[in-house]
Amino acid sequence: MNMAKFYEHHGEVRALAARIEGQLDPARIAANPAGVSADVLQLFGKFSVHLTIEDQALYPRLAQDSNAEVRRMATAFQNEMGGLKTRFDAYRKAWPGPMAIAKDPARFVSETREVLTLLKTRIEREDRQLYPLAERAAA
Repeated sequence: MNMAKFYEHHGEVRALAARIEGQLDPARIAANPAGVSADVLQLFGKFSVHLTIEDQALYPRLAQDSNAEVRRMATAFQNEMGGLKTRFDAYRKAWPGPMAIAKDPARFVSETREVLTLLKTRIEREDRQLYPLAERAAA
């Protein structure tokens, strides 16, 4: 299984997350909530596409693998993602755009840091554990 596109998506998500992190100052956000809002929308758009591809292509394929370890890890990652997706959806609902962000920039910063940490941790685990296992199983 060629995982190059998955790794590429992760790189794009990491770059957007870093750009957002560079903006996470409540005073800066209060002055221009539209800037960070646009980046957050872009991040979650890209991440949503990535999740769809994983759910429709990667996980079903890994769940059918002949290697029990691959099946187990794929199932565990997919189950875990359900909880993370719920958290990400709650975040997006709480911060739908610049007006919501402008109402409480400090809370936005705190919640954004939390969500970005969850996202980056997930991506790192996929890069270090799941994707290499998928590559070895396909070899």
